[in-house]
Amino acid sequence: MKFEPKYLIPIVLSLLVFFVLCQFRTVPMSQFWKGYRMLYVYSEELGEDDILTILEKNSCTSVISAGRQRLPFLSPLAPVQAQDSDSYLYRRNDFFTDKNHRARVFYIPENQTAGLDRAIRELSAFQGSLAGSDGKSSFPWIAPFVVCLFFALLVFFSKRRLLFVSGTALFILLSFCRPLYTVSAAVCLYLFAFFLFHRFWLRKDFVRVVMNSPYVPLFAFSPVLVLLFASPVLSVFYALAFAGSASLVYLYYSVEKKIEESYAFQPVFIRSAHMIPVVGHLGIRLLGSLVLCLLGIFVAFSFVGKVSDFAGSSSMPSLPAPVSQSESELVRLSDFVDWAWETVTFPYRKIGEAYDSPPKEGDSVAITDYVEEGGVIVPVTTTAYVFNAEFKDSVYKSIENLDYPAIEKLLLRQGKNARYAYTKSAAVASSERFAMPLLLILITIPAALGINYIIGRKRYGLSI
Repeated sequence: MKFEPKYLIPIVLSLLVFFVLCQFRTVPMSQFWKGYRMLYVYSEELGEDDILTILEKNSCTSVISAGRQRLPFLSPLAPVQAQDSDSYLYRRNDFFTDKNHRARVFYIPENQTAGLDRAIRELSAFQGSLAGSDGKSSFPWIAPFVVCLFFALLVFFSKRRLLFVSGTALFILLSFCRPLYTVSAAVCLYLFAFFLFHRFWLRKDFVRVVMNSPYVPLFAFSPVLVLLFASPVLSVFYALAFAGSASLVYLYYSVEKKIEESYAFQPVFIRSAHMIPVVGHLGIRLLGSLVLCLLGIFVAFSFVGKVSDFAGSSSMPSLPAPVSQSESELVRLSDFVDWAWETVTFPYRKIGEAYDSPPKEGDSVAITDYVEEGGVIVPVTTTAYVFNAEFKDSVYKSIENLDYPAIEKLLLRQGKNARYAYTKSAAVASSERFAMPLLLILITIPAALGINYIIGRKRYGLSI
C-alpha cells in the first residue's frame, strides 16, 4: 500500500502523545507530611542560606526553614514580649532539626519538588555533606492491574479486536504512566465507552446513534470533568490520550478502507445502527463487570492507597513527622493557639497576676472602663477576648494570611488535632486529591445508568 501524506498528521500526533505520556510519567511518592516533602542535610561546610540558594536554583522557592520564621502572632498593644525558655516560639525550632540535633531540616511544597532530587545530589557533592528526603516511590500495581483485567475482558468479547486495541492502547499506557486510582477508574469508563462504540463501527448512522445514546458520551467525556477536580494536569493527559486514540482509529480506518478497495466485492452491513441496541444483553453484563472493577479500585484505594506505613532508610535520621500515638513529643497547633491567647491577652493582665496555662474553654479577659451615669462615675466591664471556637478560628485564619513560609502553615495542613514526634516511620496520607469522592462519582455514573437500563427493561417485560 502506497504511503499518502494525509497519514502523516495522525501518525505524528499519535507518536507525540505516546512520547509525552512516557516523558511525563510519574510514580506516586510516599511522604511524611501532607502537601510537603522534607529535606534533611548534614553539612559542616554549608549554612542554611547556602542550602536555600541551591534549593532555589532547582525551583524549590517557598521552602519552610528555621531562618525564615517570624513572629506569627502578636498583640497590637504589646508587640514585643519576653518569652520563657519553654515558649512555643522556642519549641517550634525542633521541627527544623533531627532528634540528635545534627541535621538541618527543610520543608518543600510538593508542587515545587520537581528539582528536589537534583538539589539533593548537588548538596551531597560538597565535602562533608549528606542530604536526603523522606520521599519513597511506590508503584500502585493494583489499579493498573484492574485496568488490564477489564481491558482483556473487553478484548475477549470484541469482534474487531485490532480496532478496539487501536482505540484504547494509549489509555492503557496512561494508566501506567499516571498510576493513580482516579486515573485508572477514568480509563475503565473510557474502555467501556469505546467497546460500545466499536460494535457499531461503519454501520449506517453509527456516529449519530452512539452519540445520541447517554452511554458512550457520558462514559467517554465525563472523566475529563471528574479528573479536573483531582488535577487539571490529569484532565490534559486524558484529553491527549483521547486525541492520540482518535488518530490511531483514523489510521485503522484508512488502512481498512485501502484494503477493502483492493477487493472486487465490498460487503456492507445489512442492519443499520438504529436496529441494534447500544447496550444489549452483552453490554449490560460488561457494564456490571465495569462496576465491579471500579469497586475493586475503590476498595484497593481504601485499604492501600489512602494510608500506608512508610519506613525510611536506615541512613535516615529520626525526623519530625505526624504520628498517631497519644503523646506528642513536639509542639502542636493547640500549643500555638494557647501561646496566641497568652500573647494577645498579656496587655490586659495585671503584672504578677496568676492565670490558667494552658487556658480553658470559656476563659476571658475584660477591660474595666468608667462612665458617668446620673452624675456618678460607675465602672463598666467590657469583655475583650473569650477563649472559644471563634477565637481559635481567628488564629487559624491568621495563619492562612501569613506572607512568609511559616511552619504554622505546615502544621495547619496536617489537621488541627495532629500530633508530632521524631520518627523514622509514619502513617502517610495519599497524595491523590479528593480521590475518595471522585472514585464514588466514577462508580455512580455506570451504576446509575445500569440500574436505569434494568428498570426500563423490566417495566416493559423484557429480559435483561
